[in-house]
Amino acid sequence: MNDDTTSGRPAVRPRSGWPGWPVTDERSAQALVLPLLSGRLAVSGARSAWPSANRRAARALAEMSGREHAVLTTNGSSAIVVALHALGIGPGDTVAMPATTWVSCATAVFRVGARPVYFDATELSPCGSADALDQAPSAILAVHLYAQTFDVARARARWPGVPVIEDMSHCQFGPAADGSALGGSSDLSLMSLQATKTITCGEGGAVLTDDADLAARLESLVKDSRRLAESPEPAAPNELEPARLLHGANHALAETSASLLIDQLARFPEQAARRAKAADGFVAALTGRGWEVPADPGILAAGTFYGLALRIPRGTRGPAELIDTVYERTGVTLDRVYPPVPEGPLYLPSTVKQYAELPAESFSAPLSRRWHESGVVVPHPVFLAEPERIEELARVLDEAATTSGRPARRGLDGVPRAGEGSSESPAPSPVTVDVVVITKGERPTLGKALRSILAQETDAEVRTTLWLDGFGTALPPLPEALKARVIRIDEQDSSVAHPFDRIAVLRDLAVRRTSADFVAFLDDDNEWEPTHLASLLEAAEPGLPAVHSWRTLIDAQSRPTGVTRFPWLPGGEPSLARFEDLRSVGVMDDGPVVRDSTAFTLPDGTRGMVDMGEWLFDRRLLRLLNFHRTRTPQEMEDRITEDDILLEQLMALGVPVGCTYRPTLRYRLGGMTTREYAQPV
Repeated sequence: MNDDTTSGRPAVRPRSGWPGWPVTDERSAQALVLPLLSGRLAVSGARSAWPSANRRAARALAEMSGREHAVLTTNGSSAIVVALHALGIGPGDTVAMPATTWVSCATAVFRVGARPVYFDATELSPCGSADALDQAPSAILAVHLYAQTFDVARARARWPGVPVIEDMSHCQFGPAADGSALGGSSDLSLMSLQATKTITCGEGGAVLTDDADLAARLESLVKDSRRLAESPEPAAPNELEPARLLHGANHALAETSASLLIDQLARFPEQAARRAKAADGFVAALTGRGWEVPADPGILAAGTFYGLALRIPRGTRGPAELIDTVYERTGVTLDRVYPPVPEGPLYLPSTVKQYAELPAESFSAPLSRRWHESGVVVPHPVFLAEPERIEELARVLDEAATTSGRPARRGLDGVPRAGEGSSESPAPSPVTVDVVVITKGERPTLGKALRSILAQETDAEVRTTLWLDGFGTALPPLPEALKARVIRIDEQDSSVAHPFDRIAVLRDLAVRRTSADFVAFLDDDNEWEPTHLASLLEAAEPGLPAVHSWRTLIDAQSRPTGVTRFPWLPGGEPSLARFEDLRSVGVMDDGPVVRDSTAFTLPDGTRGMVDMGEWLFDRRLLRLLNFHRTRTPQEMEDRITEDDILLEQLMALGVPVGCTYRPTLRYRLGGMTTREYAQPV
């Protein structure tokens, strides 16, 4: 997930400072959970009192598209397959499409036994024109590409009577040239809902139509020859009945994906408006600099584009070199314009018997090839960034494709910029870290803990919240420079009596009040080295949602100290045995450093060990986890705490975890879990 629910803006990838995609948050997580609560995970699943997410999503998608009916599929390729089947396309038929498109368009045609035929791009558009065909095809797959639309009316005029299917995957909910909703002038329209699209549910597709009979045929094709029953029999296992229309297969979208689609549809209008505003300034900044930005004005103004295709100024760098330079200087990953399908590395029909038996076509697409060799694509998530970041990208693009004698570069507002040629980039907004300290205010070490937060050597914005356990407790003196938020907890508000359980419940409460990019915890008897947060943030840069440090054991006088047994169990044989097991995997030895890790398994089944004060969590992940659960009597005897409960969830979910390999937590022995060390060691 990657949305800051406080600001409503998409979260940035820590490494680059650019928005991630898709935009998700706690509401998205809730959407994915709803089908689990309903008991129905598929349209063919168990009947439920809950409404079907598939039906709700299809209705919402149809309304946003301006069509009467939408049928959801497992992916965009399946959408093409069922659309072709619904129109009666099969063996012996040909389906015409632009040579510039994604290979799955051709593969879907192969899957129905038909043969794809291609037409070249034009100088002005990679969408090409069906005018170039020598003879009428059985159907036309009209693919709208990047921010440009295929001329459906012209294709219909050239080939009257030939059914047209519009692929709107790159221009979801965009306007046609006449201002009407895109997709309304064809027999069927469809879209992919794959993870990179402006509307996504991870993997999915949709076929749209205004024809009720076609919609019924599509439903039968998607649901194994079935349809939704108007009045299911009381004893029926699901809500489907035989459609008796067309022999179908299972192409139906899962309920979890459909529920996520509903979540994403609700976000689209605001995102599209932001894209439109940003793209307008971006195009203005490149205008007159030798760049060509072929885009339909309506699509650009609506912000409904998958990406902006740019034609690089003649005589400058090629796409591959430009992409590398832009990534190195900005962190933005640009795309290439698709190669002509028959010339691309993914087009291998001769390797599959069913496809190899179809007649091969000799085809040349010089204009499509030129688009591939002279163009790059700026993906749509870029246009959700802050304006200064997009201006930076325009400047770097322009500088990376330098030619002499150009006019002064203009900014996003159209005003010429001073400092031409400057390589300085605007700094991204600082990363934010919420530090949570839970305390009764009684420990004399609290001041040291808080001062260690103040001493952090990091560019991140660090925000401290002090959870004071006990409403009547006097607030202890705080370091003058520490502008901490203080939240008091009434001791009588919780029925949780055991100290381990209580602190787990308080951590759960604290997480709900966080809003930063990352969350860290520091106990009131421990301290951080000055480089603690900076090293954790560095470890998190590849996108890891949970990272941790190592720790140094210290005594009551803050002196590093070694141990000869496992200090988190009472003294005795179990403590000695656990220490030897941890020594054997390199986690502990006679020295003060504990090399905590999630990568080991001990003979008794224990997997990993990390203290809460060592962790840095992506807040979005932490919101999905629980610190508190009911512990068994044996777990209580073994001193299983919220640290262990959290770790078992991370391991079970397969969360990728990083480590700094630096002992930057100073862990003081003698606390609740090491009370035997309460006296100086």
